[in-house]
Amino acid sequence: MEQHRLDEAYAFCETVCRNASTTFFSSFSALQPDKRRAVHAVYALCRWVDDIVDGDEEPTILETKALKEATERRQSVVSELHGDATPSLSPDEHRRRMMALVDIRIKLQRASGQEITEKDHPIFIALQDVFTRYPIKLADFETVIEGMEDDLYPVLNQTWDELRSYCYKVASAVGLILIEIYGYEDRAARLHAIDLGIQMQLINVLRDINEDMERGRVYLPLEVLSSHNITLEMLANDSIAQTLEWKGFVVEYVDVIKRHQTSANHLFGYLGGRARIQPEIMADAYTSILNEIVRRSGDVFTHPVKLSALRKALLGFRLGLRKLRARLFA
Repeated sequence: MEQHRLDEAYAFCETVCRNASTTFFSSFSALQPDKRRAVHAVYALCRWVDDIVDGDEEPTILETKALKEATERRQSVVSELHGDATPSLSPDEHRRRMMALVDIRIKLQRASGQEITEKDHPIFIALQDVFTRYPIKLADFETVIEGMEDDLYPVLNQTWDELRSYCYKVASAVGLILIEIYGYEDRAARLHAIDLGIQMQLINVLRDINEDMERGRVYLPLEVLSSHNITLEMLANDSIAQTLEWKGFVVEYVDVIKRHQTSANHLFGYLGGRARIQPEIMADAYTSILNEIVRRSGDVFTHPVKLSALRKALLGFRLGLRKLRARLFA
């Protein structure tokens, strides 16, 4: 692969990251250039598959005979995993998105095997280089895609374990990829990275209840909701935010988040000075979101929960201080 083509691929991934999330993109700036480019590539891939599943990206696929057959095989596996449940989308739309995810699976396999060419998508060109530089695992990428496949079906989690399993797929697996790029010396770091991913995704789930329900997804554990006398019908009514039942549920939910947070906070000590800045900043951002939810007494229904401009400025200031500290004490 010619260097200019590789540089163009990484630049494409950087643009995806910059356009998708200023908070994530800013946090990546603390990394050394090579690690930063690798993280951009991973994030761009994750952003892409998420957009395909949520309908924010129109998949463009060359439907070859081999791809159709691979999609049929994967669909058979996914249908069995979901007990032959009916997908959320129309059959044609479901097939298109499933085929796009299978196509990405195949190209990730090719990237890990150094089979990507200059004709392939820039994200795979960049990821192929990342596979040669860092001990990232193809299986972790496949776990992320499995989580995206789950979202093609109505989601009705029943238990904490089912919710944690989903969080592991779409968040912890990403963290396991990233810490291989950051570098660590003790494998215990992987356990704490898993908890960081679960913590962050649990906060996402609580924050995004309205948006997820519109897509036919209820990630909150129904058995736990039921123990607080909360039904699905109640979740569809904003007035639930003022009820004692909901406030009691939120207390339990926040307690579970904080238990994962206690473990997650140990991750930073296993990472180098510059590498730990990115996950620290993201943990700070998500903690700020959680604190805002708690300040609202759990009301995530009447107004979207977002970081204020002041809070973003404070995170930026803290990022600058941490980058300075890392340079001084490296």
